[in-house]
Amino acid sequence: MFWTRFMLGAALAAALPAAARAPLVTVAQGQLAGKQNGKVSVFLGIPYGADTGGANRFRAPRPAPAWSGVRQATEFGNICPQPRINKPGALITFAELPVSEDCLSLNVWTPATRAAKRPVMVWLHGGGFGFGSSADKYYEGTSLARDQGVVVVSINHRLNGFGYLNLGPEAAGGFDANPGQLDIVEALRWVRRNIAKFGGDPANVTVFGQSGGGGKLSAMLAMPSAKGLFQKGIIMSGSDPRATSVEESIEVRNKVLAALGLKPEEVLKLRDLPMQTLIDAFTKVGALAYHPWVDGVVMPTHPYDPVANPVSPEVPLMIGYTHDEANSVLVSNPVWPQINDANLATVVGLVTGPADVAEAIALYRKRMPGEQPKYLFSAMMTDQSFTVTAMTLAERKLAQPAPVYMYRVDWRSPVQGGLLRAPHAVDVPFIFGTVALSGELTGSGPSQDRMTAMMQATFASFARTGDPNFKGSPYPAWPRYDLARRQVFIFNDPPSVIRIADPELVAFWAKVARNKKK
Repeated sequence: MFWTRFMLGAALAAALPAAARAPLVTVAQGQLAGKQNGKVSVFLGIPYGADTGGANRFRAPRPAPAWSGVRQATEFGNICPQPRINKPGALITFAELPVSEDCLSLNVWTPATRAAKRPVMVWLHGGGFGFGSSADKYYEGTSLARDQGVVVVSINHRLNGFGYLNLGPEAAGGFDANPGQLDIVEALRWVRRNIAKFGGDPANVTVFGQSGGGGKLSAMLAMPSAKGLFQKGIIMSGSDPRATSVEESIEVRNKVLAALGLKPEEVLKLRDLPMQTLIDAFTKVGALAYHPWVDGVVMPTHPYDPVANPVSPEVPLMIGYTHDEANSVLVSNPVWPQINDANLATVVGLVTGPADVAEAIALYRKRMPGEQPKYLFSAMMTDQSFTVTAMTLAERKLAQPAPVYMYRVDWRSPVQGGLLRAPHAVDVPFIFGTVALSGELTGSGPSQDRMTAMMQATFASFARTGDPNFKGSPYPAWPRYDLARRQVFIFNDPPSVIRIADPELVAFWAKVARNKKK
């Protein structure tokens, strides 16, 4: 009777369409049941680290415990503690799943779980170091995995003060430095141990991240504990040559303590406060006030300041940004449309400081003749925060043997009558093939489809071989970046390769930074 039932069950299972059968994988902690999305097997909410609450708050992550039986991996995990920041009509929105300190989870999309040694692409989400999660709608990995034959992984890790607060010497060893970054290291260790079970190659891992995710990758490149856990990196609109100093991180800590009515010698009381109390205090100081800091151990040096760090000379990089990064923020500011020739100097002073206003306006009018004042201003914001940091990181990386490829996204979004041009994050839906979920940012149509095909193909080629060029590519040859030619691939419809000779720009913004310190 048992064998009759067994054979009947097997026959019924075989008769079911593939989409109806849950894919099963056994990892180091136990067995996982995912779900099928067309030809892609999806595993969501896999714990890679233990609960970070209680005694584990502000501590380096511990591996997730094992489980018995089959764990369902069909829903995203909790998001890490953070404020709710979504507003009606926002250009970019964030998932609003349950918030918990038990949040160290990752997600995997794979074309097939059988052994295949596919390239692995590990995504670090945006939101600065303060908010966001792997569940944000733009990051659904099915299209990238299916169309490019790669294994896609995305992760949650601690953010804001939970992941990046320096408790200082008064804590006397009661915390670990940069736990948010150490979470990412722990996730990469999980990938190394387990990704072969999903058809991925643990020796061919590319970390890629946009905005805050690019900043996290910048820091990872300077972390000895991350060495060897990934072989290539793609920094999208988040190049951070410099981390935070100890002194700067202590200033942030002191503001947090003041918000809570605590003195520095009472800093360890933070470990016992309710999670929501800390979220409120961290947000009051500023959700984007927290960054990795050079603690001497987890991060011995700045990533690329004043020179390239010695940890990752062999890691090839793709580094890029969008042409109009600042427009994503400015579009919601009622002052931006009102910028004109009469008040331009006033608003520019907010970016440059008073000493360099006139030179900034003259420089940008020369570079952008006939441009509207509001776009002159947004170009200054874009260049100061994104263009110059990307070029600085790339040029310092050139002192090392691994290649550097640079790009800029010039494709202009048609939404809001073209007002946004090529704003921050416009490239993310193309990389993930999630244009259908991102209409308020990209719109949809044949041009968006061509951008998706191009960005997915070149990014996946870099993940596969360390070179965005591939055999049979219909796109212009993408040269390695160097100081002699300064050639940059332009993602547009159609694409191009141009020379960007911007030493003048870099020098100007370096001077602005020096003058602000005086």
